[in-house]
Amino acid sequence: MKENRFLHYGFVLTLIAVISAGILAVANNATSKVIKANEIKAVNAARVMVLPRAVSFDEKETIEINGLKYIPGKNKNGKLAGYVVTVSQPGYAANIDFVLGFDRRGKITGLNIIGSQETPGLGSKIMDHEWQKKAIGRDASYEFNKSTDAFAGATISPHAVYTGINRALTSFKNEVKK
Repeated sequence: MKENRFLHYGFVLTLIAVISAGILAVANNATSKVIKANEIKAVNAARVMVLPRAVSFDEKETIEINGLKYIPGKNKNGKLAGYVVTVSQPGYAANIDFVLGFDRRGKITGLNIIGSQETPGLGSKIMDHEWQKKAIGRDASYEFNKSTDAFAGATISPHAVYTGINRALTSFKNEVKK
């Protein structure tokens, strides 16, 4: 009699698990397309922020060099407006992740730091949008200037951003722009 009770409970629990898994699978299937579309919109919005002349980005035309993926941005007429690239560069505390936009000639059109764990009040000043705007218009020939590009007490974080920008622009100039 006890064995029948355990079999009964085991069967009921299995049935509940199968029904729950089925409901979750249906819900996941119904929402996954919406989630994917929203992710693409968010990524493209971040890209447009650093490459304002672009309205679309074709990941099928991505050019990968030295671990960096250069994604072409097209303007409203479908012509190349420039490129966006995501860079991860070691900073003081951890990697600094940022999106960089630049035109066809290799001039920076925008910088957006999307991830940083730099020291609050010092290196974290790289998150300030006014500081990020200083990069606009620069190209691979720009040299880091400690007195204008760094902060008092924090040179590693701004220099890391500069190094990442220079790495991306130099690869673009030597490999993509050819």
